[in-house]
Amino acid sequence: MKNKHYFSKALFAILMALFFNAAIAVAQCTIPIAPGQSYLEDFQSGEMECWTVETTSSATWAVMQGTGSNVVAFQNASADQEARLVSPTFDLTGSNSATLSFAYAMMALYPPYDELTVSYRTSPSDNWHQLATYSISDWSNTFDASFTIDDLSSTFQISFLGHCNGGYYIFVDDIELTSAGGCARPAGLSATEITTNSALLGWSTTGSEESWTIDLNGHQTTVTSQPYLMDRLEPNTEYNFRVKAKCGGGMESEWSQPTTFKTMCDVIVVTDNEPYFDDFEASEDFVCWQSQIEAGEDGWVVDPGYLILNNTAFFIWLGDVAWLVSAPLDITAVTEPILTFKHRQRSLGVNVDELSVYYATSSDDSWHLLDNFTSAYEDWVEESYALPSASGTYYIAFRAKSNDADGVYVDDVRVGNYIDDGVSETCSFVVSVSPNPTSGRISIETNAASGEIAVFDLFGRKITSAMLNEGRAEIDLSGYAKGIYVARISSEAGTSTIKLVKE
Repeated sequence: MKNKHYFSKALFAILMALFFNAAIAVAQCTIPIAPGQSYLEDFQSGEMECWTVETTSSATWAVMQGTGSNVVAFQNASADQEARLVSPTFDLTGSNSATLSFAYAMMALYPPYDELTVSYRTSPSDNWHQLATYSISDWSNTFDASFTIDDLSSTFQISFLGHCNGGYYIFVDDIELTSAGGCARPAGLSATEITTNSALLGWSTTGSEESWTIDLNGHQTTVTSQPYLMDRLEPNTEYNFRVKAKCGGGMESEWSQPTTFKTMCDVIVVTDNEPYFDDFEASEDFVCWQSQIEAGEDGWVVDPGYLILNNTAFFIWLGDVAWLVSAPLDITAVTEPILTFKHRQRSLGVNVDELSVYYATSSDDSWHLLDNFTSAYEDWVEESYALPSASGTYYIAFRAKSNDADGVYVDDVRVGNYIDDGVSETCSFVVSVSPNPTSGRISIETNAASGEIAVFDLFGRKITSAMLNEGRAEIDLSGYAKGIYVARISSEAGTSTIKLVKE
C-alpha cells in the first residue's frame, strides 16, 4: 500500500472520508513484459485499466479513492458471494520466471473472516492455479506478499478472488509483476529492535541485488546488506522509510512502498513537584507509550472520542493479547512513588476482558505484577499502588487480554509522590442493558430519570435514538444488519457508552 498506516488506528474517520468509484474497466489488454522489465498497477488513475471483474452476484471489486492514495477493494457483500478481479494478459515470452508482489489488507469484526485467494493461469482456457489464500482481520496493518512463478506464457494472467463470509472489506494494492533478469522492488519492510536512537531496518531480497538505497525522512543511505541498524536517530520521533534495490548492469528497482516507525522516548524525570501524567488527550496516537503485541495481530490504540467522550487508551481486538508500555521513568527523586490510573472493563454476556498492571526497574528486568483485574467494571474505577524499588529507568505496563467482551479502557495515568486524592471511587451513573447480544429489542435501565440515547454504527453514523422515561428505554435493532453498534446514554447523572451486538 502507499503507506503501511494507510488504514490507521483512526480507521472510522478515514473510512467516512472515502468513497467507491463505480467505474469498472472492461477493455481487454495484452501487455508485453520483456526480461528485466516490470509491470506495476497502483490504481492511482482512479480506474482499473485493463482489469476485469468476474461475478455472478452483487459482489464486485472497485477502486476506492482516498486522500492522495487509491486501492482496489472487494466491497462488502452478502455471505458466500464472490467476485474475481482478473488482470490484463501479460506476454512473458523469453522469460523463465517472474516475481509477483502485492500488498493487501482485510477487515472484519468477528469470524468467519472473508477470504482472499490469489491465482494465476497461462491462458484463458487454463484452470486457475492457486498461489495463496488469506483469511484475517486486522484494522491497523497492511501486509506484503511475493511469489516466484516459473509457469509462464504469452497469455499469462493473475487474479484476486474475494469471498464474503460477513466481513467488511478486502483491499489490494501495488500489484507488480517483474520478469526474471529485472531488479525487483523490495517488499516486506520492517523496523524492529527500536530504541530511543536506533532501529533495525529490514526488507525482502531476491539475491540479485548488489546494494540498496534507504530513504529515511528524505535522507538517503546506501548499504550492501540487510537488516541494517540505523542509528543516530532522535527520541520520540516518527520516521518514514522506503528502500530501492540496485542490481547488476546498472539496473535499479522502483522505490518500495514506505512504512513508518517511531523511536522511543528518552528517560522522563519525575519529581515530587513534577509528576508524570498522561490522559491521552495530546494526540490520537500514543506519546511515549509503546504497544507491544503478545498474541494476535492488533495492539492498543488511542480511542479519540469515538466510544468515550475524551481520549482513552483502548484495547478490544478479539482474542488478542497486547502490552502498553511506558517510556523509562526516573523516579529516584520521588519521596513516596505512587502509580494511579482509572480503568473500565464492561462485560458482554458472560465475557469479561482482562487487565493486568506491571512494573519493571529497567529494560533488562522481569515484569513484576502489581494487580490483575478479571471481573467486570461497568464504570470507571480509580486504582492506586505504591511503586517499590525506585530506579532511574522505571517502566509501567498494562497488559490486556481480549475475551470477546466490551474492551479494556485505561486513562489518567499518574506517577508521582503520594497524595491523598480520594482514589478508588466509582462513577455515580449506572446503566444496565439486556439482552446483549440481541436479535431485536434491547432494554436499557439507568439510575437517571431522564436522558437521551443515541445509537451509532462503527462508521460514526447515527442510526436510531430514544428518550429515557423514568430511567427506562427500548432500542429496536431488528431492522439492522448483524454486527456491533455503539449506544451513548446521556443524562444529568453522566454519560455512558456501551457496545451493542446484533446477532
